[in-house]
Amino acid sequence: MFRYFCADNNIINNTVTVEGGDEKHLKTILRAQPGDKISVVTESKEYIAEIKGVNKENIICTLIEEVMSNNETKINITLCQGIPKQTKMETIIQQNVELGVKSFIPLITERTVVKFNQKDREQKKLNRWQKIARESAKQSKRNIIPVVEPIMTVKELVEKLKDEDALVLVPYELEDVKLLKDVLFESSDNYYIVIGPEGGFDIKEIQMLQEIGAHIVTLGKRILRTETAGVVTAAVVLYACNEMIPPPSDRIQTLSDNTFRPILP
Repeated sequence: MFRYFCADNNIINNTVTVEGGDEKHLKTILRAQPGDKISVVTESKEYIAEIKGVNKENIICTLIEEVMSNNETKINITLCQGIPKQTKMETIIQQNVELGVKSFIPLITERTVVKFNQKDREQKKLNRWQKIARESAKQSKRNIIPVVEPIMTVKELVEKLKDEDALVLVPYELEDVKLLKDVLFESSDNYYIVIGPEGGFDIKEIQMLQEIGAHIVTLGKRILRTETAGVVTAAVVLYACNEMIPPPSDRIQTLSDNTFRPILP
């Protein structure tokens, strides 16, 4: 079912208006017609809505049911990713959104090959990455759209993390003692995963991160690509925090019997 994300105040008298790219997608790709159902997701709730009118510039929908579900994790994971070459960043964002990562910080490091010489080029990249996050959130039935924050340098990230109450994890190919699983015995609700680009981190960057209490860890004997390391680390963190374990079968049955709550007129 098509998912439409909007603000709570966009819903007026149980009616929501779909505009922009979502409206075009419903019309041209899905061939939406009155009577079709879509999912409407706000900051606080999720609804089933019925299309009432397909107009030239918008689509009018009426809410008919509230969905009693929450597909978000209880923990927050931010992936700070050294910007890789070509379109790898798009794949990284897509896969990590599917997992449950809630925000992304693109990183410029000493060994980052990609250069942004113009602000408009940088903004185009951010817009593209945010669009990928939005589309992946729809596909994976997220309740929120993860945010792609402005591009930072490692030094700027270190300054930001000084004020954060978070567990900072830095997989590093030259670390061979501290294991990721050992660090995760320290519980937290807030995690930052910091991944280097193709060439890895410079030792000075690792030292800066160590000085603010970041955990420099190994992911094992094999060297992972930059597009693999983040998704593996996020998956391990989610598993360690019991965020990848399905509910008991009796709970599934209970939820299936009470999935929807009618919208009162």
